[in-house]
Amino acid sequence: MKLGLLTAPFADTPLGEVADWASSAAFEALEIACWPKSSGAARRYAGTSHIDAASTSASQAKEIAAALTENKLSISGLGFYPNPLHPDAAHRKAVVDHLKKVIVLASHMGVPVVNTFCGGDAAKTVDANWQEALKLWPAVIAHARDNGVKLAFENCPMIFSYDEWPGGHNIAYSPYIWRRILEAWGGDVGMNFDPSHLVWQMIDQARFIREFGPSWCMSMPRT
Repeated sequence: MKLGLLTAPFADTPLGEVADWASSAAFEALEIACWPKSSGAARRYAGTSHIDAASTSASQAKEIAAALTENKLSISGLGFYPNPLHPDAAHRKAVVDHLKKVIVLASHMGVPVVNTFCGGDAAKTVDANWQEALKLWPAVIAHARDNGVKLAFENCPMIFSYDEWPGGHNIAYSPYIWRRILEAWGGDVGMNFDPSHLVWQMIDQARFIREFGPSWCMSMPRT
């Protein structure tokens, strides 16, 4: 187990400086934020682009990974947390297209995991969103598999206000959907395990580990 952090809160600090500070503070790993360079959802920490997946070449990606290794830091995953099940088709296509670029970037860097959201349309029920997920995700998962990368869905409900019921913006937040994901996609998709979300949902963290830990690709818990 390594202690690390997600780079998203350091939006105005270059990755190299974040790495220098993290290493000096005895952190051992980074999850690198990879939102599109000039955009991001209007919420806290979204939009940070420490590596621009759209313009970083394979050789540049390898150089970045090597520099972090020299700084005695491993990369737990690349992070991009949009809403792939957004009700607007153009928005949905844009975030899925970028997610695929992040997957290729991870492959070039030798990073085995890309962390993201399953997504959700807040105006739909969880079951209705799941039907949309079954249409959208197989092609993205196949793309990740072809690039030697696994996906990890964060378990955050993304429900912050009264206009985000009943489904929130991410349906992969409870055993009800986790079991479906495991049944549908097996070892190709796992959980970016964030215990803080389980706490406020009153979900037993230890039971989560007992049930899902042996089977799932577990990304590093958030710090």
